[in-house]
Amino acid sequence: MRIHIYVQHLLGGGHVVRMRALATALATAGHRVTLICGGVPTDRREDRNGYACLQLPAIKIADGDFTQLLQANDAPLSADFKRRRRQQLLQLVRAEAPQVLIIETFPFGRRALRFELLPLLQMVSRMTPRPLTFCSVRDILQLRSAARYRQTIAEVQAWFDAVLVHADPAVSTLADTFPLAAQLSAEVFHSGYLHSASRARQSSGGNNDNSNDNQSPAPIIVSAGGGAVGFQLLQTALAAKRVSRMQDRTWRILVGPNLPSAQYHELKNHADPHIIVQRNRADFAELLAACAVSISQAGYNTVLDAVAANCRSVLVPFARYGETEQTHRAQKMSQMGRAVVVPEPDLTPPQLAAAIERAANLDLSHCRTLKMDGAAASTAFIEECFARQQRAPTPCTP
Repeated sequence: MRIHIYVQHLLGGGHVVRMRALATALATAGHRVTLICGGVPTDRREDRNGYACLQLPAIKIADGDFTQLLQANDAPLSADFKRRRRQQLLQLVRAEAPQVLIIETFPFGRRALRFELLPLLQMVSRMTPRPLTFCSVRDILQLRSAARYRQTIAEVQAWFDAVLVHADPAVSTLADTFPLAAQLSAEVFHSGYLHSASRARQSSGGNNDNSNDNQSPAPIIVSAGGGAVGFQLLQTALAAKRVSRMQDRTWRILVGPNLPSAQYHELKNHADPHIIVQRNRADFAELLAACAVSISQAGYNTVLDAVAANCRSVLVPFARYGETEQTHRAQKMSQMGRAVVVPEPDLTPPQLAAAIERAANLDLSHCRTLKMDGAAASTAFIEECFARQQRAPTPCTP
């Protein structure tokens, strides 16, 4: 199949990480895949496992506030910028005539991208044959108003054949955070979590000193994803070490590429000799597997990395600007016995130190195993839908 995947990340890189995993699985299955990225570039060419990647003129946000979209140079989006980006997107899809189109998040989010996504959906609906069109969403959605839910329903019904929900339905379903899910006529397929066992954090330079990697006792790992909104957590961790009963251990502070250089150097300058501050590392999975406790926010990929490494966690979910997604996910992990949660408004050095001590005593031996083969399951479902379309143009079933 010729498959196009559209993804727009605005803050962290989690959306792109998930779609890369899906693109890799589809390409490995023998399909011709193009990943269309709309955010500030984050990928490395060597990470493109058998699929093509097209970069649109980049769009981002500033400081976690999703109300204003910006160009890569921090200028607001102009009408001409939107026109040129939309034209590039439509020309690509028209020229390659995909048999499958996957759009990440929209219409459950990314409404600000309607200027290009609605024309794209209108165009593919007129193609002959019409491409199968899927919406891909993560496990937990941001809470919205009743009017937004109704509009989302209408747009799913109008444009999409199925919704891929990248969650283990035993833990989280679409209905948990989208109350009108039962009204969808499009198929809803819960694939399991979309996580690559071989996925590792990209190294972004900095000091990759390994001298303390094998030091006993096991270290504390502190991370904040891409780092755009993680400075408060990293800064609090530095202070928490001074009052922690685990201060004798090595603490490794991993700083994402989106944290400004000035804040990175501020962290390094305030670190004591037993704290290693460095940019994200390629061996992140191995560091988690060997740590005593992982401290992080509660983004999709970070939480799954911790689950895959079977490490104890302290989760400080990002909750500014009305965000609810990470709080919901952190609560799920706490209920399963995998994590201790510190709400962002309550984050202080003593609170964090106490949470680390509680997390170190979690017993993970009774935690259920999560379904994390979402890339393979999604690939099989898409192939089944395509096969059904070839036999008869009727809605696909999981």
